[in-house]
Amino acid sequence: MATTRRGADSNLAARELGFLVRLAQAAASTQKPDELLALIIGEATSAMGTDVCSLYLLLPSGRELLLTATNGLNENMVGKVKMRVGEGITGWVAETRQPAIVADVSQEPHWKWVPGLDEDRFHSMLSVPIESGPRLVGVLNAQAAERREFIAGDIDFLRAIAGQVAGILERSELQRRMEAQLAEIQLSHDIHERFTKLSLEGAGIRSILEAVGSLAGGPAALYSTDGYRVRGMGEAADGMPTRIHLPGAPSQAAFEVRITAGRPARPIDVVPVRAGGELLGLLAVGLDADGGDAPGRLRALEHGSTVLALELSKERAAAEVERRLRGDLVEEVLAGGLEADEAERIARQAERLGHRLPHRAWVVVLEPDDDATEAGLAAPGRADRLDGALSGLIRSRMPGAITLVRSASAVFLIPDEVASDLAAAEKLAAQVLAAAAPVMKPGSASVGIGNLANSVGELARSHLEARQALRLTRRAGGRGRVSSYRSLGAFRLLLEVQSPEALRRFVEELLGPLLRYAQSRDTPLLETLEALSAARWVRRAAARQLGIHINSMSYRVERIQALAGVSLDDPETRVAISIALRARAMLGM
Repeated sequence: MATTRRGADSNLAARELGFLVRLAQAAASTQKPDELLALIIGEATSAMGTDVCSLYLLLPSGRELLLTATNGLNENMVGKVKMRVGEGITGWVAETRQPAIVADVSQEPHWKWVPGLDEDRFHSMLSVPIESGPRLVGVLNAQAAERREFIAGDIDFLRAIAGQVAGILERSELQRRMEAQLAEIQLSHDIHERFTKLSLEGAGIRSILEAVGSLAGGPAALYSTDGYRVRGMGEAADGMPTRIHLPGAPSQAAFEVRITAGRPARPIDVVPVRAGGELLGLLAVGLDADGGDAPGRLRALEHGSTVLALELSKERAAAEVERRLRGDLVEEVLAGGLEADEAERIARQAERLGHRLPHRAWVVVLEPDDDATEAGLAAPGRADRLDGALSGLIRSRMPGAITLVRSASAVFLIPDEVASDLAAAEKLAAQVLAAAAPVMKPGSASVGIGNLANSVGELARSHLEARQALRLTRRAGGRGRVSSYRSLGAFRLLLEVQSPEALRRFVEELLGPLLRYAQSRDTPLLETLEALSAARWVRRAAARQLGIHINSMSYRVERIQALAGVSLDDPETRVAISIALRARAMLGM
């Protein structure tokens, strides 16, 4: 008996030694993981004297096993068949970390038949876990077509094979990780070199965005800090939305945020573009509908945002220098007080810098309607947004115009070649107002137009007229309007009155009793007078405007005439009262 046992042990040792020698020789002849697994399965089948061996590896989730290699089952199912941990004999072995011997799988309660795997011809099965220290790697199965009683020696031998498999797989995984890291480093280096070359060659932001989109596998666009699109690949047809909303404040966003936006909705990766601690913009790259990531996508976003920050900083610095030069020259002209030869000298200086001051031009001024809107426009980035909102309109509709965006206003010098008359200038001013409206929200702005300047020296006068038109319109309660100095008509004369006290005495003489009446009575006589003036003294029209009956209007007119001691039927009285009402608005009485 002892002799027989020693013989069996000797045969087992010889089988193991022979297997290990063949496995070592086979492993030395190939480095590809798939070929190595096929060799392991083939040698194990031969050494075990079975008909088939199969290898299941644990997926990263730790909850499923994937059929990775086989030499007797349906090979088309490799990479497709998954077994949950605890499911079937294979899953049970993975869960318990114990070997399993099944003489007849048809009688085994743990057995799970998988359609298409072609296992119905096998009867007996030996299954062992593949372990690397405390970590489960997978399960190794050996199956026989004929009924076979596996013994303890078979278990020990298959476990020895599983141990070798674990070592080979660990080395293969280590090599794969090293190769992946080297590939990642090389990819990062290539991406960095590509973006650096674009930056050094001065290719510009558009080319950088195209490179980001190409490497990241989706359209790329640049957005302002408040989420408005400013630049991108192609036109709107690329599917990127005109505005994006981040779940939190952009300045506090993590490096990468994935959102869903656009029509139809698509996943978009957004990364901040920063220069030091300052947020300059947002880089956004769209994904495919399945949200799959292209190789190097993260690196493209990292390097792309860095190079974009550099380009934006360079652009901002250059734009600031250009804006200051242009602004200083334009501001000097608009400030007035220049002799004709001085104005011409500045015009020649501006032309040498590439900015031709028009000799015949309309001066158009855009200003916020209230203090809150003005304060909002002075916030960081809002002036840039206003400049961006107006730039397209200026290029397409106002070629040759000079624009000066201030902290709380914008001035346009529009050549008479672009706007031949006041009507054309008013139409362009309305387009300026419409383009600026989204930036001004929730507030509003108005636009004033001065008379045509016939020389560089007259630009200051036209600028003053445009601002005076705005002032009078706002004093009269106008909001979101276009007003020209010429449209003020006779009311322009009020601006020529140098003494506010003279205007105040004029208002007091005509409207004083009504002003005092308004302080002690509820009947709105002053508002009634303003409605009559606006309705050209047609009582029914004014009554409709105020929403009162004509009889009530007649009563109010009688009270106004009695208190003020005037007749509203007198044309001269009507003119004087209209002027007094406008002067009152100017003085804020």
